[in-house]
Amino acid sequence: MTTAALIGGIGSGKSTVSGMFAQMGAGVISLDAIGHYVLTTPEVKFDLARTFGTGIFDEKGEVVRPRLAKAAFDTPEHTEWLNGITHPAIMKECRRRIKELAQIHPLVLVEVTSGEISHKTLPWADAIVAVSAAEDVRVARAVARGEQTEEDVRARLAIQLTDEQREAVADYVIRNDGSLEEAQAQVQEVWQALTR
Repeated sequence: MTTAALIGGIGSGKSTVSGMFAQMGAGVISLDAIGHYVLTTPEVKFDLARTFGTGIFDEKGEVVRPRLAKAAFDTPEHTEWLNGITHPAIMKECRRRIKELAQIHPLVLVEVTSGEISHKTLPWADAIVAVSAAEDVRVARAVARGEQTEEDVRARLAIQLTDEQREAVADYVIRNDGSLEEAQAQVQEVWQALTR
């Protein structure tokens, strides 16, 4: 069994590519989804309440993510506190899911959306697969989702790693600014290399 990290910036088509891998038989894990999940666990809620106060919860005791973001991203120190609480819980759950999926899939793909990306920071990954696309294509895709303006998307792009930086640490690169068939052909090649 092989475990690969799938990386790519906003609008790169990471979800489309991970869907293609899933159709071929890969088990897919989203670190974003795990990030949301750990906010519902008692241990993480306890540590968040102790660190950021009870104002981040609703009347049912659930974390209100915009309130948490406001409290945690106001200073670099607070962001470190948040990462110190959630990161170990996310990685523990990620490892549990990898182990579970590895029993039935030849490849487990983990979608990684943020943080420092390298083989050193992703020691559990046998390979890193980067999804890249031209900036204008990425902006158009992200705006088409209807949640952000072009200005918002370009502001996010400015603080994310560039495609070149991601490609520099990747073992495989999938160019995803052509047709779906072209992306599918590249996914097929990477699948064969990783499951050989």
